[in-house]
Amino acid sequence: MTTDSEKPRRLTDFFLRGIVILLPVVLTVIVFGALFQLVSNYVTGPINAVIYWSLESNALGWKTLELLGVDPLAEKYMDPELLPPAVRVLGTSSPEGFADPRFVEALRAHREESLGLMRDADDLALRADRLRDDVKKRVHPLVGLVVSLLLVLWLGWLVGGFMGRRFVQHVDRALMMVPGVRAVYPHSKQLVDFFFQKKKRIEFDTVVAVPYPTEGLWAIAFVTNGSMRSIDRGSGKELVCVFLPSSPMPMTGYTIFVDVERVIPLPITVDEAVRVVMTGGVLLPPQEQVERTLASALEPRKEPV
Repeated sequence: MTTDSEKPRRLTDFFLRGIVILLPVVLTVIVFGALFQLVSNYVTGPINAVIYWSLESNALGWKTLELLGVDPLAEKYMDPELLPPAVRVLGTSSPEGFADPRFVEALRAHREESLGLMRDADDLALRADRLRDDVKKRVHPLVGLVVSLLLVLWLGWLVGGFMGRRFVQHVDRALMMVPGVRAVYPHSKQLVDFFFQKKKRIEFDTVVAVPYPTEGLWAIAFVTNGSMRSIDRGSGKELVCVFLPSSPMPMTGYTIFVDVERVIPLPITVDEAVRVVMTGGVLLPPQEQVERTLASALEPRKEPV
């Protein structure tokens, strides 16, 4: 029989169990949501914009739109405010409105002047936003994702060859000459190379424990590099550069320099270390678990007699 004092405890247990089940799902959604937003804003979004623009701004694109069932010169896309006054008045003053044959003929003559290889919506008196909405319905935004994946694969294949490597070297050299860009691009490239180039990932596979943020407390970290000469000289010690991931988002954290003698190498993989950080220590590597209950760990130490 459950007593009244046990009921709050059982409710607390149920609540904590629910949190344990729900939190990983929430964190996963947050991580993938942030990744999706990043890709959408900076990769698929710009690629889709280029695709839509290429369909709407030239004669070849209009041919493609016609095959997709979109007529850019349809009446629903017309914007009377962009028409010359002499043409607009024929439609607004006639009882038949924009169906008046005189207006239709004047509109056709006006648009023929702008129907060249490149086509501008304002010159053709078109509502660009309405046309874009219909183009999006025919060309799904996921097309940008597919194109971006194909582009990445193509670039990977291209760079694998001699001419591709030479091309990348020329691009790097050109970016290094642009004021402002050369202050950011080299460091961004170095950071990306560190995480993705195989030759640069050896030291990052070293998982360690370092005293942080104070003595007696230990934090999981990744060895990323050696030290800086000035810091070594100023401290009089041999230091090592480590990255401390933060919970529950290990992509963020701190970079610190630690005395090599105070670094404890850990026999676990990077994936296992990331799992520990993301779960706040709930999921420990099986081979590293210590059979110790919380009650026994917090038990007051008996003073020796």
